[in-house]
Amino acid sequence: MDKTVTHEVGRFFHHYPHQAVVVTTQSKDKENAMTAVWHAPISYSPPLYGVAISPHRLTYRLIMESREFGVNFMPVGQA
Repeated sequence: MDKTVTHEVGRFFHHYPHQAVVVTTQSKDKENAMTAVWHAPISYSPPLYGVAISPHRLTYRLIMESREFGVNFMPVGQA
């Protein structure tokens, strides 16, 4: 598949084709990491990125408690 480059939106949107990301979070003494493939840039300015996580997952609960999470992009060879 050919890489699609759109110059006017900047590097923030250059992650096609979509790969799995690792979402990390922690709350109190609990740490968690999960893979997610439903993720997308939402806004360039301000920079916003969205990840779909089921409310039935531990990751969701920990994010709601801590109000923080990380989105880690893996090299395509490790996806």
